[in-house]
Amino acid sequence: MKKIALSISFILLIFSVVNAQDYVVPEEVWYHTEVMGSNYHGYVFNKDWEVDIMVENQDGRFTPEDIDIAMAEKLMQKKIAYLNRNHENQEGMCPIIDEHLTKYIRQYVGFTDINGARIIWINGVWDDAVAQKLSQDIVLTKGGCGRYWSVKVNLDTQKVYGLEVNESGDVQYIPRKRKPGPRISKPRNDLRIQRIRKTGIMHNPDEVTF
Repeated sequence: MKKIALSISFILLIFSVVNAQDYVVPEEVWYHTEVMGSNYHGYVFNKDWEVDIMVENQDGRFTPEDIDIAMAEKLMQKKIAYLNRNHENQEGMCPIIDEHLTKYIRQYVGFTDINGARIIWINGVWDDAVAQKLSQDIVLTKGGCGRYWSVKVNLDTQKVYGLEVNESGDVQYIPRKRKPGPRISKPRNDLRIQRIRKTGIMHNPDEVTF
């Protein structure tokens, strides 16, 4: 009987010690979702992932689902040849985008505008040197001509617009303006006494308690 009582006491002691430790909010480790269709392959970035791009009348962000990507690809592939009819920056050794769509790895970012429409920004990259980086962060470049392009697809109006093709010349990678990554919760000690810091109020030295 004493052994049982001691065992129970030991278990309760361990439980109390574990509960007394600092509570840590789980960190968000989501980076991307890889998507693949019959004629496209790419990475979808979460709505909380910081990006250095915006769309017109932007009001927020959303995380595209597989069905959203499939629709965006269908619309883009149907209309890209017309949008690219002038073959801007695609002369000589530079590939014509709509003739080599399957060669490009895509990056997808979802936005919402003030009218509630969902817009997907598609970034197309054909460059083996950065293929491994495309799942880690948005890759923006200068130069490289038709191997780098982007376009916007409005899922609600089915409009495909804003095609941008890099200029000719050597490739230069544009550095990030902000640190990449999702917002991550930091460890928090729930047992610590919470203090309120007042601001904008003048105190005499004797009144300052924080």
